Amino acid sequence: MADPGDVIARNEDRLARLAIGEAAQKARARRRQRAAAKAGKRLSRAAIVAGSIVVGLILWGLIIGPIGTGVLMLAILLGSIAVFAAGAISSDDPEPRDLGSALPAALPAATDAWLDRQRRDLPMLAAPQVDAISAHLATLEAQLAQVPPADPVAQDLGRLLGKHLPELVERYTRVPADQRARTIDSDGRTIETTLVDGLKVVEAELARASNELSSADRDALLVQGKFLESRYRNDSGGNPI
Repeated sequence: MADPGDVIARNEDRLARLAIGEAAQKARARRRQRAAAKAGKRLSRAAIVAGSIVVGLILWGLIIGPIGTGVLMLAILLGSIAVFAAGAISSDDPEPRDLGSALPAALPAATDAWLDRQRRDLPMLAAPQVDAISAHLATLEAQLAQVPPADPVAQDLGRLLGKHLPELVERYTRVPADQRARTIDSDGRTIETTLVDGLKVVEAELARASNELSSADRDALLVQGKFLESRYRNDSGGNPI
C-alpha cells in the first residue's frame, strides 16, 4: 500500500504543475489579446494619417489648383513615410514611471503589459512566477475597478506594483548578464534566485490582496445565503411564509 504522505505529496505536486500550466496558458492568451489590440490601434492611426493625406490632396486640388506630378509624387513619398511611422510607432507601452502615477484600477493592466515586455530580460527560472503574477493581475483588475482609489488595499497595491516590483526587476536587469549566476551569499543564492524569491513574495502579496478585496463579498454572500435558507426553505413541503 502506498504511503499516504507520498500520495498527498504527489497530488500536491500535480496540482502545482496544473496551476503553473494554467497560469502560463492565461498569460499567453493575454499577450495575444494585447498584441491584437496594439495592432488595431496602429492600423487605426495609419488609416487616419492616410485619410488625412487624401483629404488634403483633394482640398489642394479644389482650392489651390491642379496637383502637379512633382507635388503628387512628393505627397505620396511623404505620405508613405507618415503612414509607416504612424503604424510602427507605439506610444501605448507603459514605463516604470507610468506605473507609479497610474490609478489603482488601471495599474494591474499596465503592470501586466510592462512585465510582459521584461520577459526577454528575465531568466527562464522566473517564468512561472511571472505567469502567476500575470494571473493575479487579471483578477485584481476587475476587483480594483470596484473600490475607491483611497482604499487601503488599493494603496498598498499601488506601492507594490508602482514602485517595489519595477525596482526589483530593474535592479536585476542592471546586473551584467555574466554575473547573474554567481553566488552572492552563504546560502548559495544567486542574482537569479534572489529575483525569483522576490517575485514569489510579490505573487503571494497579490494573492493576499485579492483575497482581502473579495472577503466582504464572500461574507455578504454567506449572509444572503443563510437569509434565503431561513426565509424560503420549507422542509415540510408547504408554501414559504
